[in-house]
Amino acid sequence: MAPVSLLDCPDEVIDGIVELLPGSAVKASRLTSKRLNRIASPYLFPVLYISCHQLDLDVFRMVSKNPLLIGGVRELVIDDTTVPPSVRDWPTYQKVVTFPQDPNDRRDHLELGEGDTLEPRWMNGQPSKVRPSEEAWKLFNSIAEGHHDNRLAHADFDALKRALHRLKNLESLVVSNRMAAEYYSDGGAQSRVSSSPVAKLWRRFDSERKEYVPLAPRCDWHPTTQGLQDRTPVNTMDWLDDRLVYDITKNGVSNMTAVQSTYDHFFEQQSKETFKQDRAEFLFDSPSSELRILAREARVIFLALLVLEDPKLQSQLTEFRVDATYNILSRGHQPGLAITLFDQQSPFTARLGSGFAAATNITKFDLTLSNFPDGTIGDAIVEEGKVRRVFESMVQLEELYLEPHGMPIFSAIPSEMTFPRLRFVQFSCGHLHPKMFLDFV
Repeated sequence: MAPVSLLDCPDEVIDGIVELLPGSAVKASRLTSKRLNRIASPYLFPVLYISCHQLDLDVFRMVSKNPLLIGGVRELVIDDTTVPPSVRDWPTYQKVVTFPQDPNDRRDHLELGEGDTLEPRWMNGQPSKVRPSEEAWKLFNSIAEGHHDNRLAHADFDALKRALHRLKNLESLVVSNRMAAEYYSDGGAQSRVSSSPVAKLWRRFDSERKEYVPLAPRCDWHPTTQGLQDRTPVNTMDWLDDRLVYDITKNGVSNMTAVQSTYDHFFEQQSKETFKQDRAEFLFDSPSSELRILAREARVIFLALLVLEDPKLQSQLTEFRVDATYNILSRGHQPGLAITLFDQQSPFTARLGSGFAAATNITKFDLTLSNFPDGTIGDAIVEEGKVRRVFESMVQLEELYLEPHGMPIFSAIPSEMTFPRLRFVQFSCGHLHPKMFLDFV
């Protein structure tokens, strides 16, 4: 049989070949001809990331403007990671990345003048093993540049809103706070098989230096504001609890315009002396890891609701997944979306419930929820029933993954409800009553 040129084959054959190619080969094939560009382009971005990082946002906008590229997007990952807005210059960066773990050492460390570097012999215990690197600072600064402008301008929200009608083949919606410094070999967001442009940039730098690179973009979803009586500000897009503001320098930090201060809200709701005492106690006892927390609870939900409330996309979605980081800095907290998203003050419960109820083709549902250090608070929120209402309309589920840290599983799921199509279930890290589990099965 005479050899046949690839371009002499029908589109269906070429499509099948391109589907098997690695990403680099798909990119190369697009450049050979208009026909191959048309066939190969939909395979270039099967997973698309969106975040406030400028590079991620640029790639998202580029893909969303090209019908061939966005037509191949099957999974959308909303990456909620951010960077500390308080780290704005090289001297501050040096101080932060060399914070000693022990609070006594850290207090000595913070007596340094502006621009001074850490001298290990000044410290009583073990110093930080991290050496400030100007190359690492440049990487961090390149990612931080424009990030908080995008965050406060809701640039990612607007970009996603404009692209919704072009996501014609979207099937999976993922919310994630996984970090570039982590590798999830089992797949999902920021894994070895899928990662955002910023994560790829960070990992490339990390592999070249062959040493730990500090301050990778992160976002701690766990609730850190249980001291607030009115949590309305927490449930906004602009809230960000940057713990470094507590202890970054003796005289505060420069250019704090990108921070909506958590502590202003605490100050308004507590007496001045109580606030000062609580802050002093926290600083006195906390290891340095606590001071690197970047916490917010609600922002990722605003973007997820854009998709869940779109009538066309509601009919397309077959999967919703929470890909949570397991890199937890705060004592007593756990991975997953904050359980406070389902409490009495949350504005999201009704919208999430109606969004999932309308997405009748979702057959795979993966939900991870984080609790408070005092687990009874999470228990009480689950018992209120708003998590349960999300499941009440999802009888079509075929795969269910539920990880409600330290909370009762069969208070989150209606115990009397049946899922006739369910063929796989995985419960993790929650309280499981044996009899209720047997009844469920």
